[in-house]
Amino acid sequence: MTVRQTIALAALLIATGAAAAGEMTTTFTGEQISQWRAQTADERPCLLSPMITADGDELNHHRITVQWTGEGDVWISLAHSADEQWDRAISNRGLHSRWRKATRGEAMKIVSLHRGERFAWILLHTEGKVRIDQVTHTCYRGKGTLYGHMPMEYSFGGATLPFRIMLPRNYDPDKTYPLVISVAGSGSIGTKNDKNMESCILARHLFTQYYDQEEFDCFSLVPQIPPDQAVPAPYHPAGPRGAPDRWHPDWPTVNAEGWFVQATLALVRDLVANPRLHIDPDRVYFSGFSYGGKACWEFLKADPDLFAAAVCGGGWAIGPAYSKPIGAGLEQLAREAARYARVPVLIFAGEKDPMNPGSRAVHEAIEAAGGTSRFVEIPGAEHLPSASRGWGDPATLRWLFQQRRTAAAGPPAP
Repeated sequence: MTVRQTIALAALLIATGAAAAGEMTTTFTGEQISQWRAQTADERPCLLSPMITADGDELNHHRITVQWTGEGDVWISLAHSADEQWDRAISNRGLHSRWRKATRGEAMKIVSLHRGERFAWILLHTEGKVRIDQVTHTCYRGKGTLYGHMPMEYSFGGATLPFRIMLPRNYDPDKTYPLVISVAGSGSIGTKNDKNMESCILARHLFTQYYDQEEFDCFSLVPQIPPDQAVPAPYHPAGPRGAPDRWHPDWPTVNAEGWFVQATLALVRDLVANPRLHIDPDRVYFSGFSYGGKACWEFLKADPDLFAAAVCGGGWAIGPAYSKPIGAGLEQLAREAARYARVPVLIFAGEKDPMNPGSRAVHEAIEAAGGTSRFVEIPGAEHLPSASRGWGDPATLRWLFQQRRTAAAGPPAP
């Protein structure tokens, strides 16, 4: 990108980010509530509010406040859906929140973990002699977002990199923010970044689970790994770069010198260098799971001085997936790990994950090279379940966000 294009990207991010993310509040009076539809949910008689929507925009991070008079209890649930079928939303236990007892005048927070929820309904159940006087509903409204992330594109080397990006919830130009790069597994390879966003569990958690926690305020970047045929020459298939070898048989798609890694790094450098975005250059973090975990080591090899830390879940570095390096493979792994050993990493893998041995091998190679690596084995977990458990642990994020890039240690080791 040229300087002009980079500045334009920053302006677009700030402008669309401000327009995309905002609070929307709806207030219902007692008279309006008395007209709500009578329904039953989870065998409880309740009142169902009119549909809450915002021209198809994403809705999440709900806060509901109820005022009532009389003696008794008020229970609240929130039904949510990607379509307008209220009956399915209240009959499907996965599409409405658990019933929670309300405190008079106190906001109750409800977050949906589902994709692109664009419609919501409030459910009220009362016990005793209670008259509802007012219900106030406030929620996040994301225009054109999916899990709070906006779709964008980046041009590099004659091809286009689809990506999604989320701004900090309360963006303040007088502050600096970390940048978290998240790369999903092989199931999200392609050119439709909505599918990619579905598979990127950490980025989803940064919105659904951590978005309202100030300690995890950040820019979240989700680039999408392209299919082999979308990678332009000279990266693949022409020319020596990107050609598979015995240690990296899948190099046409993810490798330190390949188009995807180099395009993403170029995008990251543009974002970090732009003074209008206020990204902290000492807090650039990489995260990846499965094939994205394999990408972790390729990114760190490509530019170890860029990153403050990385978290790799269920990934591997040498040889085919599910393999355990031995003999000459271990020697090659030692040489490669020496290139990025100065970057602190946290590696997690399920106890029953076939990628566990490959993950543990990288951990041991980094430690042998004098680096800082933590290995967390998730008891009883297989491959895919380990992702939610790893990213769903705030301790993982807390460790990541505490890391700061140290002064560059010189060129990568040979």
